[in-house]
Amino acid sequence: MVRNYRRLPISWVGCKGWARQQLIELSTIFFPASCVACGQDIFKDQSQESRQAGNDIPLCETCRFEVTDLSPRCDCCGLPRPSDTSCPLCQKIAQQLGEEKILWQQIFVLGSYQDLLRESVLAGKRPAGEGLVEALSDLLIERHPAIRDLKLDAVVPVPMHWHKRWERGTNAANTMARKIASRLGVPYRCDIKQRIFTRPQKSLSAKMRPANAFAKFSGVGSQLTGKRVLVVDDVATTGATLSAITRCLLEINARVVYAAVLARTDEAMESEGNH
Repeated sequence: MVRNYRRLPISWVGCKGWARQQLIELSTIFFPASCVACGQDIFKDQSQESRQAGNDIPLCETCRFEVTDLSPRCDCCGLPRPSDTSCPLCQKIAQQLGEEKILWQQIFVLGSYQDLLRESVLAGKRPAGEGLVEALSDLLIERHPAIRDLKLDAVVPVPMHWHKRWERGTNAANTMARKIASRLGVPYRCDIKQRIFTRPQKSLSAKMRPANAFAKFSGVGSQLTGKRVLVVDDVATTGATLSAITRCLLEINARVVYAAVLARTDEAMESEGNH
């Protein structure tokens, strides 16, 4: 016999909701969620309002604060700049990349490649760090809600050569792209391939990186023709890799390309980093 729940007293329905909430709160006491960055209880330093918001990103408030850069950054190059002023570095970076202007339309940055975020990015280059990369990707979307307004058609990761992927066991950019695509409800695509195994970007000078990066990649197929694409990577240093990927996407007739990274080095010419 099927019970007619619509006829149950409202007080019973209210008690049921109250009981469910109590079970959830008890579960957090006996099985507390841990921050994927520091391992501490997520709710330990969280306000009551934050708990009630039901945030599902497994990062404590302290780590959220440490990995997120709230200072103004240029929408084009992603570097810090004084508020409400034009960026003096965009043209310099474009010239360094061998372009008349920066090719991607806009870049979204979670924070500076230093301290806890740097440690997190490096940890994310191992299979055990995939959960951390996913959490940071969620935080990137939360920090930049404007990404949801771009009307994207696809999210594309910076590819990794199969040999390097086999050695590492993971590709942080892939993990990022899948998570962000899932959050945005758009396709995850791999229309850019790394065709040759070249020297690591971090082993090259800033002047050598653009040519080395462009030699690696090629676009495949025509599925992104006329599409609005977000290309993602874990870290950007000179921007050479993002520029090479963007050029490949434009060559296969993507309509517009945006970029998103977890970390951006604050000095445009800094040699440390990967891309």
